[in-house]
Order: sequence, then C-alpha cells, then structure tokens
Amino acid sequence: MTQSEDIILLPEVLSLRREGESLALDLRVPERLAYLPGHFPGTPIVPGVVQIQWAVHFAREYLGLELPFGHMEVVKFKDLLLPGQQLTLLLRYQAESGKVKFSFRAGDREFSSGRLYFRKDDV
Repeated sequence: MTQSEDIILLPEVLSLRREGESLALDLRVPERLAYLPGHFPGTPIVPGVVQIQWAVHFAREYLGLELPFGHMEVVKFKDLLLPGQQLTLLLRYQAESGKVKFSFRAGDREFSSGRLYFRKDDV
C-alpha cells in the first residue's frame, strides 16, 4: 500500500492543552478521511458516529481511561463537520461518575457535544 492509499481514520492532532480538569485538542479533519466517501455524495461530512468514536478514542488516549465504554447521553449534532476543517475537541473527565463531557467546536461554533460514560457497571 502506498502512502497515498493509506487509510485515515483519525483527525490530525495539531496541539494539546490541559486546562484544569479539561483537555483541549486542536484537530484538523483529513481531506481523505476513510469515512467520507458516500457520506454524502457531493457534500462529504464527518458522520456523527465517527465524532463519538473520536471523543472515546482521545479520552482513552489522553485521559488514560481503561474502563469500558458504557453509554452516552444528551448527544447533539448541531453543525456539519467537513473535510479540511480545523476545530477543537474539549474533554472534561469527572472520575467520580465516570463521565466525560465532550464538545467539538471552532470558536463559538459547536459541531457536536454530549456525555460519555466509562464504568464497569454499564457493561
């Protein structure tokens, strides 16, 4: 497989900042993201399920979460996330409840948000 044929599943991490109990990752959506073909022809957008998967992935990677993913609540998709777009993923972990609040945003514009739960009693 050549470099141009590589499968791209994650956004590019441009920078990472810790802000108290929160984590902010500046990201860029790849133009050749594997999930874009067919979603939707003529206007490719990042599917909502992919945004959730990214939030889970980065919570595990940067917050050190090893507990099983249990469920999610109040997930909202507010704006289209497009290839090439730069944005920030905000993650805030609350250990006592196993909750991670996430938000994908660019300035005042919010693409999606919600709460993810990582607990043994959810599986």
